[in-house]
Amino acid sequence: MSDDSHPLYTEVKTAMLLHVPFFASILLDMMQVKIGKFENVWPAGMEHTAATNGKTIWFDKDFFEKMKLPERVFVLCHEIGHAMWSHMARGKRYHDTGFEGEKFDAGRWNRAGDYVINDMLDKCNVGKMPGCGLHQPDKYTSEMLVDDVYRDLKDDPDDGEGPGEGEGGSLDHHILEIGNVSEVEWKRAVQTAADAAKSQGKLPADLKRFVEELLNPKVPWAEKLRTSITKCAGRDSTTWSRPHRRRLLTQGVVMPSYTGFAAGHIVFVVDTSGSMSQDEMAQGLGECDAILMDCKPEAVTLIGCDARVNSRIELYSGDSLQDDPPPLGGGGGTSFIPPFVLLEEEGITPACLVYFTDMMGSFPDEAPPYPVIWCATTEGHEAPFGETILVELGE
Repeated sequence: MSDDSHPLYTEVKTAMLLHVPFFASILLDMMQVKIGKFENVWPAGMEHTAATNGKTIWFDKDFFEKMKLPERVFVLCHEIGHAMWSHMARGKRYHDTGFEGEKFDAGRWNRAGDYVINDMLDKCNVGKMPGCGLHQPDKYTSEMLVDDVYRDLKDDPDDGEGPGEGEGGSLDHHILEIGNVSEVEWKRAVQTAADAAKSQGKLPADLKRFVEELLNPKVPWAEKLRTSITKCAGRDSTTWSRPHRRRLLTQGVVMPSYTGFAAGHIVFVVDTSGSMSQDEMAQGLGECDAILMDCKPEAVTLIGCDARVNSRIELYSGDSLQDDPPPLGGGGGTSFIPPFVLLEEEGITPACLVYFTDMMGSFPDEAPPYPVIWCATTEGHEAPFGETILVELGE
């Protein structure tokens, strides 16, 4: 799968097998390496160094050859790190949907990932970072989430931003793609690599901790929810619905039109029973508001329910709950059944239903014919159907 024709690449592979077998195993199992002159890999005006899409790693031949062996080891492991942590796929999702209601900055995302990965490689004594690498361990460490570093860099006067879509100040270029390799395959490869390195006594404590975090990632619950909504409710933002007759007569050609919606109709239910605190319900409303902004659904039906449906509000793009949160009613017992009955009676099949609850109530006997995501505010509960995401209150 790799460019074995270059003698320096054979040298770096041998060094990795001897000194960092964990990364060598990932390289040989999951990655493809290309070394040469590639005019279409890097954006115009960006220095040709290294690039990756999470599956293939490109090296500019001149850049690769001028580095010393420890630097080649570092940069190759750096690119493997981006792939392992799915930085390209996550960046692609943020590029399509925005980051917390704002336009996504691909260059800043790359730099955020660089800070985290470079600190991890430094702590594990992997090769030597080239002078163009980013490393500020007093500010950004490997213990931080890339999302948090991305937020901090927005207001960091020392952040070396580049123009446009470039990655000024970064070691490499990211090609944002949703890869065709599943999370299960990556976890298998990481576990195999960790076992092999451990058997050789070459899985240092810092790297072991990173592997454990990779196999059991600390992804913010809100990001998990966005990802789940994108998977089950996301859609193409164009439509082939029949245009107005006048347009047919004047243009004679039917092209897909832009709808502006990144997701279909979402039903968001907030548990308003007596066991739910005001803070929990307020966080539920806040999350509904964030979904309106970040996921760009066609519409959101907001329902307040304890043992019965107490309120129902239709929301659309541009609406906000921040300034004037609606009263949801409730305060009684808990049953999760009424919203599902309501939708069935009205013949509504949403793209997905999100239920924000403490999970202390009675569930429907059967799953509905659409995806359901349960946002649980208490630990130790798993819904009988759908996906359950544990909410970190206050986050």
